[in-house]
Amino acid sequence: MEVGWRQVVAAVAAVGIVLGIVLGIAAAAHAHRGVLPTLHHDGRGTVWLTLAWDDGHPVTEPGLAMMSASSAGGASVPVTALRPLAHDPATLPLPGALAAGDWTVIVDVAAPGVGYCSVRLQVAADGVPQTIACATPTAATTAAPADPPAPGQLHWLIGAIAALAALAVGGFGVLRSRRGTVRR
Repeated sequence: MEVGWRQVVAAVAAVGIVLGIVLGIAAAAHAHRGVLPTLHHDGRGTVWLTLAWDDGHPVTEPGLAMMSASSAGGASVPVTALRPLAHDPATLPLPGALAAGDWTVIVDVAAPGVGYCSVRLQVAADGVPQTIACATPTAATTAAPADPPAPGQLHWLIGAIAALAALAVGGFGVLRSRRGTVRR
């Protein structure tokens, strides 16, 4: 059985359209943009981070973050990797504890999404526990350029381009097949 131009064009167009639909649906299902870290400490130096998606959904994938801290007295904690607890992938403890004093803690979340937090803590023997939710920066407080498209938006764009390319190839194939059937 010989395969003609029409079958090839139809197959390419169908694959492109299906690819566009599948990528679009997959992107919509995973449309989280970033994570919102919440910093916790017991007041006596134990620090841990919890993660949630910025749309309010719980984080179920293991998180990875980097934390550094500096005290008003000159002490510092170098950049340290925070890894999740085995039973709770959204909780990332600082190995060790901060010494007594006033601390500035900076956290950069790398996985499963991107997040940032900078907070001030006070650690003392009789310290008060705190939970500090890190807010997402607003356009008024940041001078950063416009956000790049979210991964979901890119999937839709790639899917749309694939579908349009498939339709263009299909249209070209139809025109070519029509020209081939016209006799001169």
